[in-house]
Amino acid sequence: MIETIKGNWVGCGAVFYHEKTGAVGPSIEDVVDYANLEIDTHGLAAYLDYGYAVFGRTPVKHVKFLLPNETLRVVDGKILVEEYEDRIVDNLGKQTNEEDVLDLMEERVNTWASSFQEDILIPTSGGFDSRLLNVLLKERNRIHAYTYGTSYNQDLSREVVYAKALSERLGTHWRRIDLGKFNTYISEWYALYGVSIAASGTYHMEFFDQIANIENNTKLHLLSGIIGDAWAGAVAIPEINTLESYRKLGHTHGMSADAAAAMGVGYKEALVAPRFEKQKELLKVPEYRILATMRTKMMMLQFLITLPKHYGFEAYSPFLDQDIAIAMLNLAPERRANRQWQRDFFKKHNLLFEDEKHQYTYQNSLNYDALLNHPLEPLNVSVLREVIRPAYLEWINTTLARMNWRERVFQTLMHTPKVKEGLKLLGFKNKLLQAYFAYITIKPVEMLLLKRNAS
Repeated sequence: MIETIKGNWVGCGAVFYHEKTGAVGPSIEDVVDYANLEIDTHGLAAYLDYGYAVFGRTPVKHVKFLLPNETLRVVDGKILVEEYEDRIVDNLGKQTNEEDVLDLMEERVNTWASSFQEDILIPTSGGFDSRLLNVLLKERNRIHAYTYGTSYNQDLSREVVYAKALSERLGTHWRRIDLGKFNTYISEWYALYGVSIAASGTYHMEFFDQIANIENNTKLHLLSGIIGDAWAGAVAIPEINTLESYRKLGHTHGMSADAAAAMGVGYKEALVAPRFEKQKELLKVPEYRILATMRTKMMMLQFLITLPKHYGFEAYSPFLDQDIAIAMLNLAPERRANRQWQRDFFKKHNLLFEDEKHQYTYQNSLNYDALLNHPLEPLNVSVLREVIRPAYLEWINTTLARMNWRERVFQTLMHTPKVKEGLKLLGFKNKLLQAYFAYITIKPVEMLLLKRNAS
């Protein structure tokens, strides 16, 4: 019997395959043939620019992953991948009712919760998605809510202030987690995700590791708010009408490297142009642009749902259910704008903290704090020069090593919300964080090459 594997509708739950060996698996590490490893220069350049493997390609030659509108079969040891027409767009534009959507989510969440006896972990940022999950879960005595702050004083982070207020009003168990040592998890990250995602989610490793220790490794099930904001109305993607503008679908706020500076290899004609041509008409639909964005970024985002299992937490999110996501996208546009439908829901439940006076800070200094707590070892130029320009690597290493008093004063200013905006208007750029994001993107490539050399 030949099994047909179908790509997930939004790209969550990656399926990697090796065109030559016929290997198939959920992690890139399952299929990489280190003894015969070659670099895919187009795949590597795209990975550097996006901060994750994208467009079905990876930095490893012959190693690809299944896209949402593809199927895979292995016949006589050979991989057969076929593309089928994506009809999900047919479901867009059929207007839905807010009460029906909320009822569907509530039913789905509580049906999931009733399928096991254990308590439920909800990573609670204080934002709308995790707030909604805390409200919809009926058995609130089962909730273990945890939050990490992002500011110098993590107690004053908006996430912490709102999450604490939420737990007090709902009567749930809540605790704050201190982060700052997540750079020590890079090797563990590579073991799980290889060179498919930059080491940009290690802060969640520290988060879940601490929770597992606090809970004494008790079995908990995790309820995730992953990408709920996209469907709910927080995300609006401008028109995509040129090859250059297609990049907006995968933008990760600078958490990547610079392929032009690192390699000087162009990949847009080879990888982006064919996708843009196929989707050009569909991308005129605003809701489809949101779907295309989530599909493009899902290789990176999915760690939010796959990583918890590594720490013993089986995870579920209603926002990954296709019918719920489409129903949210199909709400009246004026009600989705600024997530007004959810604001009204929280106001009704006395949980719209945004309309109240709370003392907090928007500051996010997590990455800078981590650099202070755990200086990074320099990138290995002698190994990486095979694929990346030494000058770019030296710039990264030099920038990260320059932690003198001037840099510390500048970073303090760049992490002060109102001052930061003024400095940006004056043309100042945070080169330290640019170098850091480039580092965590390139480090997995170094580890790939070292593992190949060792084989």
